[in-house]
Amino acid sequence: MKKIYHFLVPELVPLDNKGEEAIVRGIGDVIFPEGNYEIHLFDEVENYRFFNGIHVYPVKWFISPWLNREFGFGLNSEKIRDSAQSLIRNALHKVYPQWVRFKDRSLIRTLSCLKEIHSTGRINSTYAGLENILKLDYIIAGHDGAMDERVCHVIEGLQEIRSIPFGVFGIEFPLIFKSEYIVSEQYRVLKSAEFFFCRTNASKKVVEKYFPSINAFVRPDPAFGMKPEDSLAVDTYLESRGLLNIFEKPVVLCTTCETGPISRFCFNNEASPGQRLYAHRKFYADLINHVLENHNVNILFLPHALGPGQALDDTYVASEVIRLVNSHDRVHLLQDDISAKLLKGIIAKGSFLIAERIHSMIGAVGVGTPFLCLGSKTDRRIEGIICEMVHARSSVYYMNDPDTHEAIKKLDYLFLNRAYEADRLNEVFSIISSEHALAASEIKQRLGLTSK
Repeated sequence: MKKIYHFLVPELVPLDNKGEEAIVRGIGDVIFPEGNYEIHLFDEVENYRFFNGIHVYPVKWFISPWLNREFGFGLNSEKIRDSAQSLIRNALHKVYPQWVRFKDRSLIRTLSCLKEIHSTGRINSTYAGLENILKLDYIIAGHDGAMDERVCHVIEGLQEIRSIPFGVFGIEFPLIFKSEYIVSEQYRVLKSAEFFFCRTNASKKVVEKYFPSINAFVRPDPAFGMKPEDSLAVDTYLESRGLLNIFEKPVVLCTTCETGPISRFCFNNEASPGQRLYAHRKFYADLINHVLENHNVNILFLPHALGPGQALDDTYVASEVIRLVNSHDRVHLLQDDISAKLLKGIIAKGSFLIAERIHSMIGAVGVGTPFLCLGSKTDRRIEGIICEMVHARSSVYYMNDPDTHEAIKKLDYLFLNRAYEADRLNEVFSIISSEHALAASEIKQRLGLTSK
């Protein structure tokens, strides 16, 4: 029986977002392609749970909630609270930047409990499930752009209890750090990483600027390496939802969202946030109307993220778009909370993808499904991943100052030439797979999983 390897992704990983899930599952599939791994991570849950090979711990055990809350627009109590706590953090960075040196009280309490479990074996009912973290073989940090000084404190604290090798795979750093103290806190931990892989050239340049002694390399986002669900399981699922028959003709898949880059920086000709959101939905609906009127296809909107909150729920945005579509007969909306692997398997069945979710495009590359990327010039991932890594600059349409006729022209060209683009994406994915194989080989060597 093969050994099961346990690794921790020590950042907040909101599994409601299937792109986040794809990254962590991709880490596992790249390093352990035979599937002999279990993932440990932190999410916004109340209690520990284990499902589909993932151990999920409440992030509040390790990082106090106020340290993760972000500024946002809205007048409800949660938005006001989140924005206020974000402003407090930013104020602290300016007036007392040294505050980042202090370990969070939640982390201190959890580490104290973990030390007791490690030394005595006694389970603490307040932290039921925490004992499973003692199974860890490795810590693999750098998930998406979530790495910060608090994550480094988590790594440091766990390594004080047990000597756990760690490395960085898939990191995306901010271009500028808020203070030299943040740089210092991160460097103290990151300098001992066994391997250090950034997902874009921009992040590698940040490492060279702020952490010049760290030898960083660029490797594709781990999400590229996540294996899709097999076709039989995909068909079985689609049939259970009455959707398998829509694939009797070509299906154009859609992912839509209204994250910051879109809701704040696109449709610049609109004066208010509400007008920008409506303009976005109308623009997307106009594209769908054109496709329905000019191509014999079905449309299926995919739920690439289901929160947290309505603002990050793709099914809500999709339903608002669909309300503006002239005919709904050939338009379908999938609302189930399904795995990232199953989503990637569905993308493989599609003929084309109109996408605003970056990780839906990453999934499309791995299965050779052509796409049109709708995005904002402020989203660094489009340049670093879609344009540079996937060489799909011609598949990108920016919505900062959009023209519907121009977008339709690009959409038609890509759709009509999708066979050529599918072949090109397969070639790109072959190169990405080779780069992942190099990364996996080095990681295994550094972690002692292969003979040197």
